[in-house]
Amino acid sequence: MYKVSDTKICPHCTASTLIKNGFTANRKQQFYCKTCTKRCIDFYTNNGYGKEINAHIVMLIKEGMGIRSMARVLCISTTTLLKRILFIAKGVQSPPIYSGQIYEVDEMRTFFKA
Repeated sequence: MYKVSDTKICPHCTASTLIKNGFTANRKQQFYCKTCTKRCIDFYTNNGYGKEINAHIVMLIKEGMGIRSMARVLCISTTTLLKRILFIAKGVQSPPIYSGQIYEVDEMRTFFKA
């Protein structure tokens, strides 16, 4: 993890045209890039939206860990974890099913309304 104020490089376009642009509500220094016209904060502290968090969530789900346990291990809230799981699930593509093939189903649940 690096601070933007130390490198003076925009994390979006990697240009060195950052200027100070006030403070956020949490009293963190905000910067503005003259090249890509985007803003960035000096140091992000929200652990729930890191770049590697999705890979950790997928790994822990495959291990069969519960929601509260995952939130405790990753140091994020359960609400944020559930939002990340839904975001990951939207990106999962179903495998193609071809006609004339035989498929085996491991577990299947069917619900009937009475």
